[in-house]
Amino acid sequence: MSSAAAKDETTDRNKKLKAYSFIAITSLINVASIAEAKDVIAEAKDEDQSTQNFNLLWGLLTLFLSMLIIFIDVVDIIKNKFDFKTIMDGKVEGYTLLGFVTCWAIGVIFLTRAGGLGYSSLNVYFSTWATFFGCIHALDLWLGEKDLVTMQKLCSLSSTLPYWWILWFASIVTFGSAADARRLIVGDNVVAARESCDVAIGIGLASFLFSFFFILSHYEFLQCSVCMTWMTYGGMFELAVIVVVDIWQVVAVHTLTSAGKIGSTIAGQGDE
Repeated sequence: MSSAAAKDETTDRNKKLKAYSFIAITSLINVASIAEAKDVIAEAKDEDQSTQNFNLLWGLLTLFLSMLIIFIDVVDIIKNKFDFKTIMDGKVEGYTLLGFVTCWAIGVIFLTRAGGLGYSSLNVYFSTWATFFGCIHALDLWLGEKDLVTMQKLCSLSSTLPYWWILWFASIVTFGSAADARRLIVGDNVVAARESCDVAIGIGLASFLFSFFFILSHYEFLQCSVCMTWMTYGGMFELAVIVVVDIWQVVAVHTLTSAGKIGSTIAGQGDE
């Protein structure tokens, strides 16, 4: 095979093979970890096995489909007849990756929620988040190939915008996790844990509002005369808010992750 032919074959490959491989690997780790832990957890919590078997769904789905996509792309006999990345001008691949992200967004909620399976096995916890972000990365690559809005384009308006997006996402996780953990706190002897949850809920909500405000400001959704003058990004107002947010986040880290607090361990048990 000539070098030119080899180069053409290489460039014709799916450019997201590494992303699919990452998804397959993390999905495999997730499935294997759940399969190992589910029996022990079900017995300890006196749950029906079907409840724990359901947790295998997310990893099995993305493991099978990502391996199938890789197999179709690397086997030339199949690829010449059925090129997955070109079906409906690539829309099928885009819908598939969007399905991956949606699937694992739900999977993250089920597996890493307070008292979920992810808190009993760190392999489950970290592989769940890794697969979720891997799916987002693969979808972002597809968006770039189609010249659509990628995360880089979405965050290119200013140097602070990417960090407002990060704070926005983190605030949703903080708020949701704290609200879910508070739901599990019962009894009169866990006042400190309940207060920690309330603090985390407040921090998450305030962070969400500030980050969402500046995200909207960057995209010029706030067209009122006041917002177009001093209450916008790139000025002293944004700098002042950033300083305030940084201070309360430092206080929040100390308050919620010090010894015995709700965030002091990966399981969120503190000194219970």
